[in-house]
Order: sequence, then C-alpha cells, then structure tokens
Amino acid sequence: MAASDPTTVSCSGSYNVPMPARKAGGASAIAKETVGIEGTTSLPAAPLTARGARTRSTLVKAARSLFEKRGYLDTNVGDIAGRARVAHGTFYTYFSSKEEIFAEVADALLHDFQRIADEEPHVPAGGHVSERIERANRGYLKAYEANARMMAVLEQVATFNPRLAAIRRASRRFWVQRGSESIRRWQQHGTVDERIDPAYAASALGSMVDRSAYVWIVLGEPYDRDEAVIQLTRLYCNALGIPYHRDGPDPTGPADASPVGRAERDRRT
Repeated sequence: MAASDPTTVSCSGSYNVPMPARKAGGASAIAKETVGIEGTTSLPAAPLTARGARTRSTLVKAARSLFEKRGYLDTNVGDIAGRARVAHGTFYTYFSSKEEIFAEVADALLHDFQRIADEEPHVPAGGHVSERIERANRGYLKAYEANARMMAVLEQVATFNPRLAAIRRASRRFWVQRGSESIRRWQQHGTVDERIDPAYAASALGSMVDRSAYVWIVLGEPYDRDEAVIQLTRLYCNALGIPYHRDGPDPTGPADASPVGRAERDRRT
C-alpha cells in the first residue's frame, strides 16, 4: 500500500487515515463487530503456525472466488473446503460458519478497496479541498470496478438475515466514520457550515457515491467514469458549500477557503 497522505480524503470525503494492519490468522475487524448478534457463534481460536495461517488464507481466497461466481446462497462450506483442497472438517478449525468466513472476505474487500483507491496520484500540498474529494471519488469508482462482483454479493446478502446485514453495516461504517471526521475538521477550519451534521452528511454523501457506483457498475447503467467523477464531486461540493475548482477560479485563494470560511474569519476579526 502506498504511503498515506494525511491530507488525502477517502471516497466519502474523509482524510486518509492508514488502515489498521491485518494480522495473518487473526479474526477480521468486521467479524469481531458481528460477534454477539443473535445466532452468531463465537470465533474459533486463531491459528498460531505459519502453515495454519496459509490454510486460513487459502480458505478465504476460495470463499471469495465461490461467492463471486455462485453468490452467497449457492455456496456452502463443503464447496469452500473443496476449492481450498482441504478436508471438510478442516474448515471448522478456522471458521465457525459460512457467515464468519464471509465476514473475513468482506474485511479483505475493505482493505483491497483502500489499497486501490490510494493508488490515485496524491494532490500536492496546498491543493484545494475539492481536488482531494475528486481524487477520492475517482479512486472509489476504480476500486468498485475492480471488486464489482463481490460488491454485488455484499449488497445482496444484507437482505437475507440480521447477521449478514450487520456485516454490510460494519463494512460501510468505516467509510462513514471517516467522512464524518473530515467534515467536522472542515467545519473547524470554517470551510463547511457548522449547522451541517457531520454524521448525517457523511452518510448521505457517501451513499450518493456508493449507490451511484452500484447502479453504474453492477446494474450496468451506461456511464463515463471521468464525467461521473466530475458530477459526483460537483454535487458533493455543492452540498457542503465548498467551491469546486473546475467551476472557475476560487476568489478566496487558500485550499480550505470558502464563503463560509471568509464569514468566519470576518467574525473573528
């Protein structure tokens, strides 16, 4: 993964905080968040040997391949064990259920998303906030395209039962929290209207980008990525009152300046 830029925004407009390291053989962050949901069994102990870690990784890769090919409902534990070339009982050494290994696959998907999105060229220091949002939106669409099949499955499983819906919510929560943190920071800088609730804004604007990606990439509605990035960014900026750098020179000059920011500076002086 490329080195993180502390001023880079994520797909939901947030500053790019490095993802926590994923330890081989450990339970996924998403899996941990779903423990305790009714009907969810406890997590088995993580394998301690290098061989065990390799077997677990092989099972996760096999599961993802089958989920993408067959969907969640038409994949079973026996299928996963067979694809991984391990005994059926070996599966339960590492995972307690199909739901749990799906959570592990979703966790890996989240990290893959971040890796691909972060490959976008970073905005130079002093760049406008809207340039960072645009970079993030472009990276998100590219990441969605690269993971389209699994994203389709992730959307579908949320309708099956509460356990699977919790996995979907956990995968989304990461982006919303980061978006909320960024909007709150922009408010502190006087860039965004303080009357806007950061959590609601991050959820709504993140949903706009995410749902648009689903309709265009999974459902197949025709779209041009470059134009889509511009329009999503313009809508995002307009919603927060942030000038969009493509719509003409920003008379306020500094990267985080805006009419709201000017008013705040005038008030302080």
